[in-house]
Amino acid sequence: MRIVFDIGGSVLVPEDPDIDFIKAMAYELVKISEDHEVAVVVGGGKVARKYIQAAKEFTPNETFKDYIGIHITRANAMLLIAALGEKAYPFIIQDFRKAWEVIQLKKIPIMGGTHPGHTTDAVAALLAEYLQADLLVVITNVDGVYDSDPKKNPNAKKLDRITVDQLVEIAMQEESKAGGSGVVDALAAKFIQRGKIKTYIVGKKDAYHLFDVIKGKHSGTIVEP
Repeated sequence: MRIVFDIGGSVLVPEDPDIDFIKAMAYELVKISEDHEVAVVVGGGKVARKYIQAAKEFTPNETFKDYIGIHITRANAMLLIAALGEKAYPFIIQDFRKAWEVIQLKKIPIMGGTHPGHTTDAVAALLAEYLQADLLVVITNVDGVYDSDPKKNPNAKKLDRITVDQLVEIAMQEESKAGGSGVVDALAAKFIQRGKIKTYIVGKKDAYHLFDVIKGKHSGTIVEP
């Protein structure tokens, strides 16, 4: 299989870099890459949001602030490159075509953000579409897709299996709310829909067992194209 992993910045670097988790990710990714083709996109998480919030004091330029976030995602991605050692391509990949070339070299391409206006979720979905990946695995700080925000609604129900159309609908609803907290943003959901990409959305606990996750053994949400 060809698999794209979308690792949220908030699970990799919640406040400070989670060294044990990064080591676990590197171990699992190397193990999976022995039998499958692997590519990874890393997010900016809370650190990126802090920098962007601070930048609001100095500039109203949203594109400029997006670039700050992109730099943070690439710093996080460099941590994963360091943990992966020789199995990773040693430089941040900034182009989907280059990611394809790196896979042909039997290395793991690692990406952060690419363009202003695109979250790393959207980048991962586009990469999966471009690579014609068999599977997209989204690793987030929520253990799947819920019918409402579980942080605000204690009765929120986790959805074990949904269609990609349902994912788009849920993402659109979350985005319409101020400070929406959907596990996948609307643009990423649209790309997943367009690319007909099978997607697993899992939490940090499942991420420690990625070899099982890619076989469908997880407690997250399966998104069927």
